Amino acid sequence: MNKIIEKLQLFLPVNVYVKASEFDEESFEIIEVGTDELIGTYSLNGKGELVGFSLMEDASEGNLSKEQMAPIAQKFVDTFYPKQQEFELSAILDLDNPYMITYEKRDEKYGLFIHSTGFTVSVSTSGQITRFYLADEEYEVRYTDIVVSEEEALEQYVEGLDFELNIQHFDQEIYKNGDNEYHLAYSVIEQVMDIPVDGSDSTSISEGYPLDLTLEKQESPNQNLYEFVGLTTEYTNLGSQVNDGKRVEVWSRQDSITSYTFDVEDTSNHVVKLCYEEMTGNLLQVKNGEEHENNGADIGLEKAKQQAIKLLFKQFPDTHERFKLEIYEYENDEFEEDFEEDFDELESEDAFEHDDYFDKDELFEEEFEEWDEEFVEVEETYTFYVHLYHQGLRVDNHVSVIEVGKYSGKIIHFNLDVPSQNHYADLPTKPVISKIEAKEILKKHVKMELMFIREYDEDGKSVYTLAYVPDFPETIGSVRAIDAVSGKAMYVDVGDAMFIN
Repeated sequence: MNKIIEKLQLFLPVNVYVKASEFDEESFEIIEVGTDELIGTYSLNGKGELVGFSLMEDASEGNLSKEQMAPIAQKFVDTFYPKQQEFELSAILDLDNPYMITYEKRDEKYGLFIHSTGFTVSVSTSGQITRFYLADEEYEVRYTDIVVSEEEALEQYVEGLDFELNIQHFDQEIYKNGDNEYHLAYSVIEQVMDIPVDGSDSTSISEGYPLDLTLEKQESPNQNLYEFVGLTTEYTNLGSQVNDGKRVEVWSRQDSITSYTFDVEDTSNHVVKLCYEEMTGNLLQVKNGEEHENNGADIGLEKAKQQAIKLLFKQFPDTHERFKLEIYEYENDEFEEDFEEDFDELESEDAFEHDDYFDKDELFEEEFEEWDEEFVEVEETYTFYVHLYHQGLRVDNHVSVIEVGKYSGKIIHFNLDVPSQNHYADLPTKPVISKIEAKEILKKHVKMELMFIREYDEDGKSVYTLAYVPDFPETIGSVRAIDAVSGKAMYVDVGDAMFIN
């Protein structure tokens, strides 16, 4: 242990000492000398080798380049594994501070890297090692005859592609070759992820978008926006703030509220926050942090849905033309039911002697005793996602969220994501490029690459088999859209990544 911390000290920004973990005999806490502050942890395997290391705080940013990352990571690896030759440098990935450098094992038969085997080292742009991990799990490589050629795999992959015609914002933060304008485009929908070389069935996914509920036209309700949120004369306006054309109001039924913020993204206990657009008066956001016991009569999904739809029609008389609804359903007590089942199984085992018996209430109390005393349980909700449409076409990546209280029927959470129609109102709605042509355009950018893919067998062991996966070598990023007018292939920005063959 002392030798390990002596070596780690070479890569730490402050002088430290080590303390054994109370929870794992092979894990240790790294404590700063002088402040006695926990700054990180590390863990060892049964042979006393370093298998994990992590700093608690993110390292400061610097100006080191991708090319300077590998020598720093290599020095760390050589310090703890000076004679290792099993793992080779396989990739340097830019994660926007830090970089992640991976070392993996090469397969002897094909010379391909077996991913997720070996070392992973994270290095900040200031040169600080922030994390280290050794993947040391048991795995098996299963070889088969290659009966599918690269050309056949490409045809199979392209055949499985589909496209959705929609309106897309080619945001430069998403698309490397974007122009920050809206376009009529085809979204690429992949149905096949990999093509096994032995000709067996491919891994398929369902990547399509959910079927949205078309809304019937109705009159704008007489309720004002405050009524939707449940504000009555019992509430007091604690204050308002205008910033960047948005007005935030904070309301509460309690007179003694002293702790809250005007940040609508944060929930403040016992208050309701509303955010309006100053120019239009539209309600943009709601965040309700009021305490609720979550009992009583459930209003049901249908009433909650009608409340959500009314809110939309209150602000947009053309809601039936502009929006479609997606209903998200889940059981809030799933965790409790799973816990009950797991507990009952444990309780029935012979390991539970009478003297060791404890009840569920005590276990829950111990599990959550460190929760913040100021924690407030808010009302459970029905959730609705609102998809934006224009002349029958979905406006991609603009989804509003409405959460309706299960017992009160109030709008508990609301986030409106509706850009100005000026951005896309004049766009053509009929494509110049057909789906067949779009598929051929994408095909020009794809190359099928041989790679080991990992699955798990019934015992949880990793099993690697050889398959073809799509690669986009010219764009250094996957093509995710085709401009339906110009035919331009749009590819996502994957950062400053380098993969070694």
